[in-house]
Amino acid sequence: MYLCAMQTIQTRERILERMFHDIRKHGFQGLRADKVLSELAITKGALYHYFPNKHAIGIAVIEELIRPNYVDFYQNLAQNTQIEPINALQKHLHHLAQAATDEDVSLGCPLNNLMQEMSPLDEDFRIRMKSIANTMVQHMSTALQRGQQAGSVRTDVHPEAVAQFLWAGIEGAYSLAKVRKNAQTFRTNAQMLSEYLETLKP
Repeated sequence: MYLCAMQTIQTRERILERMFHDIRKHGFQGLRADKVLSELAITKGALYHYFPNKHAIGIAVIEELIRPNYVDFYQNLAQNTQIEPINALQKHLHHLAQAATDEDVSLGCPLNNLMQEMSPLDEDFRIRMKSIANTMVQHMSTALQRGQQAGSVRTDVHPEAVAQFLWAGIEGAYSLAKVRKNAQTFRTNAQMLSEYLETLKP
């Protein structure tokens, strides 16, 4: 029973991971499930056992892969009272910049890609992606408010406005890097955002 359960989990995860990569490359509307299944040597029957339709695949990608990957850092930022928010955000930007490659940025930000493509087309997708964006902004805002109380963030700044601006700046940096297929574009803009954050210190 245990081994059967493990194989089921592994098969589902393999399908979901490959669907995610195909969506990132071709968009959700361009998802080629048959091609993915062929590459994985998995039958259509197996796919429909885990995901009843294409919409279910998209929702699983959003909730199981994109949401935790995007939210976890910001949740920890908000909940860990030992973290100084400005420094942590600057380190996060540095990490994103160091991880950026021409190949990776040419595919764009997975969340931003889906937001641009699917928000006008599918209300379920839009609501879920809005929830991810709102959660990230709220966590940043909470962390900045804590920084204000601790004296590490200027009291005259508006935490939520700063959080929205920072998140929009990161996504904009990915978009510009995507169209240029140039990771240095992202690194330059990440550095500018980091310098902006420096101005929020007392």
